[in-house]
Amino acid sequence: MHTLEQLRAFVAVYDKHSFSAAGRYLSKDRTTIRELVKSYEDSLGYELFSITGRKAIATPCAEKLYPHAVLVMRQNSKLDEISQFLFSTPKTHFDVGYDVDFPVEFLEKIELWVTRSFPLVTINWLARNREGGLEELKNTELDFAFFPAKGNISLDFPAHFQHLGYVNYGLYVGANSKLASKPDFELEDAQLEIQYLTENSLRAEGVIKAFSYSTRVVSSNDLIIRLLQKQGWALLSNRSAESGVKLGMIKKKETSLLCNDLKVPFSLFYTIELQCDPFIQALRNECDVLAKRYFQ
Repeated sequence: MHTLEQLRAFVAVYDKHSFSAAGRYLSKDRTTIRELVKSYEDSLGYELFSITGRKAIATPCAEKLYPHAVLVMRQNSKLDEISQFLFSTPKTHFDVGYDVDFPVEFLEKIELWVTRSFPLVTINWLARNREGGLEELKNTELDFAFFPAKGNISLDFPAHFQHLGYVNYGLYVGANSKLASKPDFELEDAQLEIQYLTENSLRAEGVIKAFSYSTRVVSSNDLIIRLLQKQGWALLSNRSAESGVKLGMIKKKETSLLCNDLKVPFSLFYTIELQCDPFIQALRNECDVLAKRYFQ
């Protein structure tokens, strides 16, 4: 059987390539590190390092063992965090990330619900793209977030997610542009005409991608709507395009390329440290209720 101290010593020596460097990193004597690794080797029945000069060279067995040892260390760290959280004072301040295409009516209802049900809780609503927002969630700079989800949601850090529903995107062109008068928007149009792509969609790593040979990335949906009056096309969420349609600036273009609107899944993301937080538990239930109203 191994101990956590043995695993820490093994991982440190592997990373630092030296018993002395591992000792300095763990604030232990070189001799202590060597004894921990030696006792681990004895329990395993094979060597983990060979010594060449002052360097500790990992054996083939150590190479295979290392990623599993790192995983155990990470899981232990998360266990410590959750254990400490269970005895800590409940959080009363949350920084929340949200994608700009997420229904604002949904967020408004959450804000009002928090004010009514958790009067001591304060929330900062921070617009973020999926890529940067998940990195902030990983670094605990965000507490939870509403972002687009990949089909097989996979993250490189421990987190939970809760599927909420789909945001519909349509193909839009200028109401008086040459594309608006065409009987059909064809593949050739998608490839050869200018495509305006939101920076947010580009960084979301989802189904909204660059299809045209001439793609322009724009940060603002409002600017895209203005640009579409003269040229090009764009895939926009129906909600964000609604104002431009009402003002007669743009129109939704039916096309044989899309039999229906593109449906992009959105989820609530939160780190495992908050899974037992009473506010997060209540939030998940409220999101379930609201999702039936605002998502298809």
